Amino acid sequence: MRLTINPFFVLLFIVLIASSADSWAEFKVIKVRDSLVDSQALTIEGNFGRAINGKSFQQDAVVTHGKYQYVGYYDANRYVCIARRKLPDGDWAIVRFTDYHFKSNDAHNTISMGICPRDGTIHLAFDHHGHPLHYRVSPKGMAADHEGIPWQASRFSAVTSELEKGKSLRITYPRFWQTPDGGLQFCYRIGGSGAGDRMLVDYNAKTGKWINTRQVDSRRGLFVDAKGESKSRCSYPNGYDYGPNGRLHTTWVWREHSQGANHDLMYSYSEDRGKTWRNNQGEVLAEPAHVNSPDITVVNISRAYGLMNTHGQAVDSQGRIHVVMWHCTDQSLQAAGSKPGEHRWGPLEAHRYHHYWRDKNGAWQHRELPWVAGNRPKLFMDKNDNAYLIYLAKPESAGMDYGRICAGNLEIAAATADSRWMDWRVIHTEKDSFHNEMLGDRYRWKRDAILSIMVQETPKKSQEPTPLRILDFSFENK
Repeated sequence: MRLTINPFFVLLFIVLIASSADSWAEFKVIKVRDSLVDSQALTIEGNFGRAINGKSFQQDAVVTHGKYQYVGYYDANRYVCIARRKLPDGDWAIVRFTDYHFKSNDAHNTISMGICPRDGTIHLAFDHHGHPLHYRVSPKGMAADHEGIPWQASRFSAVTSELEKGKSLRITYPRFWQTPDGGLQFCYRIGGSGAGDRMLVDYNAKTGKWINTRQVDSRRGLFVDAKGESKSRCSYPNGYDYGPNGRLHTTWVWREHSQGANHDLMYSYSEDRGKTWRNNQGEVLAEPAHVNSPDITVVNISRAYGLMNTHGQAVDSQGRIHVVMWHCTDQSLQAAGSKPGEHRWGPLEAHRYHHYWRDKNGAWQHRELPWVAGNRPKLFMDKNDNAYLIYLAKPESAGMDYGRICAGNLEIAAATADSRWMDWRVIHTEKDSFHNEMLGDRYRWKRDAILSIMVQETPKKSQEPTPLRILDFSFENK
């Protein structure tokens, strides 16, 4: 089903503009804490960006489990690190894995972390861009009984390139996420940009083994548009998130092998932990999703509009999936003195955030946010289904980093469920010079309504180590 624009919502928006001032006046942002994780965190100068800690495709870099919060990052000595603190205000204790030296200057090669609630294991995957898997895991219970197990690197396994025995992997973009029953899943891409497949595997907490590797989506199929035809591609997911009814949702864009821009918003969901997938109409897909699969394209977005990949998504309390992405429009391009397709990503001034969400009938709704977009955002929904967006804001004069902003303030924007998310506005600006893409701890947010955001300060000179911090916020909307 394609995006629909209902005239009722246009009228509703006009009414909201006149009536929202009072309700927003009661909306409060409280900065609870500013916590230093490491004063000497790594910055790089190389392919695809300067930030290596805090990239949009990390799921997750910040995780709360039990009494503790964890952060995965690289330090100035290029060691993989995992830090933890006892919430809400404990000091950070850092494990530095000195047996592995990170040598790359490729900003794709980030760290992702997973914690399995069922057995208390901590899982790390790091340093990949089409490289052999680098994976290590803690003993059982390390995330469940810290007082009884020493917090030190020697407790973790050696680095391995296998999940399932005898199956070595070469991967990109590792992601972990927890299942509703306390399990853990792992997703990754095999192949490359424009020619890759997404894979999913389950962790068995009873045996401590990974099992059931299967394909989620496929590079195959024929795509034709005004730019030409393409016979291969890869997906770039916004995320994989379980809703309140146990449904696993994913949205993504396609990156074509030819004319390598992104296009279209895709959606599918699974009722059985990712074993089978359904399209927007609820029909089972007979094979892994590909560009010609029926009814998975939910919003048509041309390759000419500079659509960026790997943005923010979240599921609200009623099981509705929400996505916020940036791309250009005819109007924004014209205002910036450009035209569709003139530049791969379009000029910075033409970037706009777009909120897309799926209603209970499977129809996709849309709202363009009324300001120039910053870098790739992350999205969070509270228990009342108000929406919060975090991102690095566009400064008055912005340096560019592989087509994206690389130094600016943290901004938090929000929209209320009562308005059907038509009243987006910026509610907080954290004035500093940060250079990472904003990542938040969705587990602490869901449990405690505290939004912990990982930030790293911009270096004053190339590759200078800078402080890595966690900023904690709470919100009141009376």
